[in-house]
Amino acid sequence: MPKKLFISYSHADAQLLERLHKHLAQLERDGTIAGWYDSEIHAGGRIDEEIKRELDQADIFIACASPDYIASKYCYEKELGIALEREQRGDIAIVPIIFEHSDWLSTPLSKFKALPDDGKPVAEFINPNVAFMQVVNELRRLASAAPIETKSAKASASPQAPLDQSRYRVRREFDAPAKRDFAEAAFYEIHKFFEASVAELSGIPELEGRLSSLSGDHFACTIINRGISRGYETLHVRLGGSWGAIDILYGDTNSRNTSNGGFGVEADDYQLFLTATLFSHRSGGKERMSPREAAQMLWDDLISRVGIDYV
Repeated sequence: MPKKLFISYSHADAQLLERLHKHLAQLERDGTIAGWYDSEIHAGGRIDEEIKRELDQADIFIACASPDYIASKYCYEKELGIALEREQRGDIAIVPIIFEHSDWLSTPLSKFKALPDDGKPVAEFINPNVAFMQVVNELRRLASAAPIETKSAKASASPQAPLDQSRYRVRREFDAPAKRDFAEAAFYEIHKFFEASVAELSGIPELEGRLSSLSGDHFACTIINRGISRGYETLHVRLGGSWGAIDILYGDTNSRNTSNGGFGVEADDYQLFLTATLFSHRSGGKERMSPREAAQMLWDDLISRVGIDYV
């Protein structure tokens, strides 16, 4: 039986909503979901009653987060309020989709897994289709689960509610093998980030991205902008090297004796993190970086070299 969606959004975000609905079409067609949102209320319909009825029947509540959504008393205070009450009872799953940069992390939505991945706003993607495909894949997984897991459903599976581990942190000691494992995981996460980012460039006129995995510890990314002269640059990202974790080199040739900077692995009493070396001015003064933050910094620097920026 298809899962029924309630899509809560601000009408100011109607353009992104329309794109989302097109991406949900195949999920509706193959019977995975049954989509609904309030623009389907017919003229003369009693809006409050119809919205409440649809919300009461929904299996998944999608909150399209944006500044306009958070500012909307009806969406944020009424629709989301009802959804939160149902989620506490285990009757509905809540999925935030981050349309635009906003203060959603200060709202109750911060308790739930946000889409696209890592809560990156759809509006920040060069190609929004990449963002919406992440949304579709997660919704397909969630809708195919039987039954849908909610916080309350998980609690009822045991006589005691699960411990909120996010409230605690534990002191640890990190030896050389742990730092080496972290460096390898960071390298592969950076590679994955570049794969997704290169895919974003597809379909944009005069832009091309080429990603080559030359070995298990080295990949190269070339960005081409045919709109300007000398509009191409290649970045080599290598595991290990002079900086102990990951190093980088710009140019066509991968010379192991040359580097343009890199990342080291450091730790405090609780966690491991990356530190930028030699090119730390590009980190915006951030001394501790996650692998994703390091990947974003490298990508931003690479595309800026060929005349590409964000809107």
